[in-house]
Amino acid sequence: MTATLQAIVALHKTLTELKAATERLDSIPDWMQELHQEHSQRKAEIEQVEGEGVAAEQQRRAAEAEASDAQQLLARYQTQLGAVSTQREYSALLTEIDSAKEHIRTAEQRALDALEGHEQAQQKLGELEAGFRELDERYQAELGKWEDEKPAVAFSIEELRARSEKLRAEVPRNFLLLFDRIYERYHGRALARVRETAVARGNTMWHCEVCSYNVRPQIVIEIRTHHKLNQCESCKRILYWEDDE
Repeated sequence: MTATLQAIVALHKTLTELKAATERLDSIPDWMQELHQEHSQRKAEIEQVEGEGVAAEQQRRAAEAEASDAQQLLARYQTQLGAVSTQREYSALLTEIDSAKEHIRTAEQRALDALEGHEQAQQKLGELEAGFRELDERYQAELGKWEDEKPAVAFSIEELRARSEKLRAEVPRNFLLLFDRIYERYHGRALARVRETAVARGNTMWHCEVCSYNVRPQIVIEIRTHHKLNQCESCKRILYWEDDE
């Protein structure tokens, strides 16, 4: 393998490790995933019930305010009864009074329903929080362990970044541009290993490890013997040869 291709392979490996380490630092480690999922689900359930309680309280206040306004309107209508001079005006005012009373009744019922909903939400919230407490304590303890591990992961990220910059300096600019273009296109997988497959009558075929496209024998010779940089004719990834251990 030429120094250029060797540097590209090493760079690709380093960038893969860097990406994995960065993702690990920005996420929850595997050993915490199950606990994290349970904690998140239980917390989301608590937040939902809290939201239901807040909404019920808002509905109660709105209904009580609506009932209060209707009561004031009713009082005004009742005061006006003594001032009407015709039967038609009297009948119309009685209709308004009945409407106001009905409005008060429905508003008070909504306020009562909302109060009941708020109390139920508070009761359920208390039960959920009591059950969540022990889980949260375990989660915070495991989270503390992960926080203790983070500095080492962050240090390895800096080492990998420094190594990748050093390797990039070893790759000629034209090959580096090619590598970066393929790396970006395939979101981090710019290389493909040439794999050997035995076929009938002892013959051998070669293919791209990623897309399985056949690699011509001439290309295999150029990669294995002359260490030339070649791309897969299908997916355009950079091909390399690596002997099986």
